[in-house]
Amino acid sequence: MRKAVKKLSVALIVIAVIAVVIAVPNIYFAVIGKEEQIGTVHGYEWSPEASYEELRTEKAEAGNEDFTILILTDAHRKNHGTFAAWLGINYILDFASELAIEKLVEKTDPDLILVLGDTVLTARNDIETRKFAEQMDGYGIPWAPVFGNHDDEGRADKARLAEIYSESEYCLFEYGPSDLHGAGNYVIEITREGNPVYALFMMDSGSSKEFDSGTAGINGKQVEWYEWNMRAFEKEYGYKPANMAFFHIPTAAYAGINEYMTGNRYEESCYEDSDDAILEAMLSNNGTHVFAGHDHNNNFIADYNGMKVGYATKSSYNCYFKSGLTGGTVLTIGADNEVREDIVLF
Repeated sequence: MRKAVKKLSVALIVIAVIAVVIAVPNIYFAVIGKEEQIGTVHGYEWSPEASYEELRTEKAEAGNEDFTILILTDAHRKNHGTFAAWLGINYILDFASELAIEKLVEKTDPDLILVLGDTVLTARNDIETRKFAEQMDGYGIPWAPVFGNHDDEGRADKARLAEIYSESEYCLFEYGPSDLHGAGNYVIEITREGNPVYALFMMDSGSSKEFDSGTAGINGKQVEWYEWNMRAFEKEYGYKPANMAFFHIPTAAYAGINEYMTGNRYEESCYEDSDDAILEAMLSNNGTHVFAGHDHNNNFIADYNGMKVGYATKSSYNCYFKSGLTGGTVLTIGADNEVREDIVLF
């Protein structure tokens, strides 16, 4: 009996020590480590009346080969909104997710990686954003993020997070027009011999801080900016290239989609006040694909009046997810510029 009591006492002491070791840094970062981090806006002025010669884009040359895009979303690093954060489990989940993403990158061998927001959810969002950027830069592959509704729910504002992205070696992030909704509205050209075959529109769909005011979602001025860019492409190249849009929060149209070309829906679409104007604008301007994140248990791709609309696949084990539904969505732009969509799971 005494031996059993002694073993139990030792076990309880070990558990208590582990709990203290885990609790101290969590308490520090949750309570003390909240020093406000304010960045500088590095955007540029734009208006619908701007000259089309002012077209600004990032470029990625595809040559004569297939061009592969890997889409990641909703990593939710640290996810402070769950009880798991206080037990240190989120550190384990982040580590496991990093390993899974690394294997996913090796398996898909992308030419470009897109990240559709909710990368972090923690008071120390600047630190975790920097860690994620270091992880992505470690692959030596160009990558491009947009903000999700949770990324700026911490001590750093979007301007500071934008600075971290812009400082990263392989990151294509641009702040974009300073008077557009959010931060990080920019365009990436996929080119062959210098001519665009696809334009990728990276857009900020807003923050949780905007939910109560009803201002989250892709707004009218962003649609104007999209249409202006398409006119600028036509002015510059003599044609409107095929194009895709990527943002975090889905539009209202997602809620009415019930038939899927591939993938699954396991939860209702959580959209913000949006009248789907961006989708209608794209239908009139050679748009081919739209992808969102936000709803972790959905990864379907569906037809929307001839355009493909879908969810990127949740790319981590942190925050809620459905077993067997984590990984990435892959777009392959073939040498003939036709696009193939695939879902690759961890």
